[in-house]
Amino acid sequence: MITSAEARLGRPMALVAAIGTVATFAIWVGLIGVGNSGYDETWGPLNDCISLLQGFGFAFTIALSMKLFGADDKPYFRVISQIALVGAAISTLNSLSPTASANSVFETTLNPSQVLAVTNVNQIGFFVVVGIWTLTVLRANGDGLVPSWGVWAGRGAGWLILVSQAASLFGLFPANLFAPLFILGGVILWPIFVIGISRAFGAKV
Repeated sequence: MITSAEARLGRPMALVAAIGTVATFAIWVGLIGVGNSGYDETWGPLNDCISLLQGFGFAFTIALSMKLFGADDKPYFRVISQIALVGAAISTLNSLSPTASANSVFETTLNPSQVLAVTNVNQIGFFVVVGIWTLTVLRANGDGLVPSWGVWAGRGAGWLILVSQAASLFGLFPANLFAPLFILGGVILWPIFVIGISRAFGAKV
């Protein structure tokens, strides 16, 4: 059973996770440029700081969602949430590493772009877990706390994330098809779904 204090914390944290996802994508596309896969000295620090906030928001959202949707009585949801929480924690801890490397007062072995590549090495696995977690939340939403528009967005996001990652893993789709699928699922529908979770927290305040 979630407490009112936990619900009050979960509501804004879910919004931070949703807004942070859109903001980091906007920085990458609009300021850094999709053709730049390395660390950007101008916008990298801003992107890393927002990634830190987004990671915190998502970690809190996962942890408190376990209370919101009664994970104690739903073992599959509980375990998937725990795996997703570990992924969110790792992502949060790694978020500042490229900028820290770029501005380190000590001699570094890896340059910032290499550090960025290392921190992204688990990204596909994390996205797969996020897709599964999204669909699992909807199964746990037996009380209908997530609004209908959030449910539909989550359903679309979960499957599109999984399909796009499977396509990427096995090289089944060309890049011009993979990108729109990922953007629709991960940058549009997924934040809408997380905003729906924020509304669900609000119902328990």
